[in-house]
Parts: sequence; C-alpha cells; structure tokens
Amino acid sequence: MTGEAVLKSRQGVRIRETVPLTGMKRAVADHMVTSHQQVPAVSVFADLEMDALLAFKKDKLDPVAAGAGVKLTLTPLVIKAVAMALGRFPLLNATIGEGEIQLLDEINIGMAVALPDGNLIVPVIRDVGTMTLLDIARESNRLAAAAVAGKISLNDVRGGTFTISNVGAVPGTLWQTPLVNHPQSGILALGRVRDAAVVRDGQLAVGKLMGASLSFDHRVISGLPASEFTAFLAELLRTPEVLQ
Repeated sequence: MTGEAVLKSRQGVRIRETVPLTGMKRAVADHMVTSHQQVPAVSVFADLEMDALLAFKKDKLDPVAAGAGVKLTLTPLVIKAVAMALGRFPLLNATIGEGEIQLLDEINIGMAVALPDGNLIVPVIRDVGTMTLLDIARESNRLAAAAVAGKISLNDVRGGTFTISNVGAVPGTLWQTPLVNHPQSGILALGRVRDAAVVRDGQLAVGKLMGASLSFDHRVISGLPASEFTAFLAELLRTPEVLQ
C-alpha cells in the first residue's frame, strides 16, 4: 500500500487515466454543448441510391479528373449536389438573427474531418455553387490534407453555412443524429455506400445505397421542407448528369 488516495469517478469507480479537456478538444466540447442547448434540432433519415452516380463517376468523370491530375472521390459530387439542393431550399442555408431568419447569400459548405488525435475540425469550401466539380475536388483535397497535417488556417474554418459529416469510413455505420453546427441551420451526415435489396419495376434487385441523416434547426425550417430537401438531393444523385 502506498497510502496514495484512489481517484474515483462520480459513479464511485476507480479512474485508470485522465485526458485533459484543453485546447481544441475543449473548444469543440464547448461548441457542441452550445449547439445542443440553443438549437431545437430534429433529424430526418433517407437512403440515397448511388448506382447512377457511381457509374457516371467511373465512366465519365474519372477519366477527366485523371487527365487533369485531380483525385476525385464521391465527396465532391455529393458536395455539389448538396449545394444545388441548398439553392432550392435556402432555409437550410440560413441562420437565426435577432428576431429574424437570415437567408445567406453564399453557400459555404463545411466538411467535418477527423484528425489522427481524435479531434474534429470542419474546414470550409466557399461559394460551392459557383465551382466546378474539379474545383471542388481540388479544394476538398487541399483542405483535408492541411487538416490532417495540422496546417489548416483560421480562415479555412470560418464562414461555413452548412456542414457535411461523413461517417462512412467506419464499417457498419449507417445512420447518426449529428448536432447542428450552430449558428448554421442544418447538417448532413452520410454513411457508407453499401449493397442492399431494392425494388425496381416491381422486381427485387441489389442496389448501392448510402444512408443520410439530416439534422436541422426547427426554428428555421420544419420537417416537411427538410424532408423535401433530402428527396431532391436523392433525385440529383439519381441523375448525376446535372452535377456537371
């Protein structure tokens, strides 16, 4: 016996190790608490059909991207589709002001990036609605690499109007209920693309589906238009030619 006091948790359980809640981890924690307390968030869920998008990417877009020396993943295509959907449903690209809802004139999409140390950062792609797919791919690649390398600038994380979080890298993860990134009014969490049973023309088939979870500020937008947003997004992904 050393005579040292045994540290215990609030539940009376011995503590093996403590992890200081400082720096970025503290900032993220405080922001999440603020979002949870101030935003009356509701979530809707959808399965997005990805067959047409995957085929279009492989046959039409990958050769163009390779010729331009750009790494093209699914993320820029989804970002472009989300920007188009936000143009149709501007209440999801809005914020709460003093006694008013402010519809924003820019579509700046933040993409949540998990860092090697377990922290989370949300670099922002600005004016997505004016960018080509290759431009979006270049910028998303730059921001993701800078975030992982710890070289992200303060300007790179400012001014977001909507956030996308991708949990598809975790096997078995289909859905989540993401916290709205206050003061934004919406956040979309995407799962992995998976093989699943679908019905087409009355016949059972195997399709490529991706789970999507949209959380939104219910003060700004109600459930019906939020669900219509996901339906419109699903239609864009089924007709990927419109994303060019």
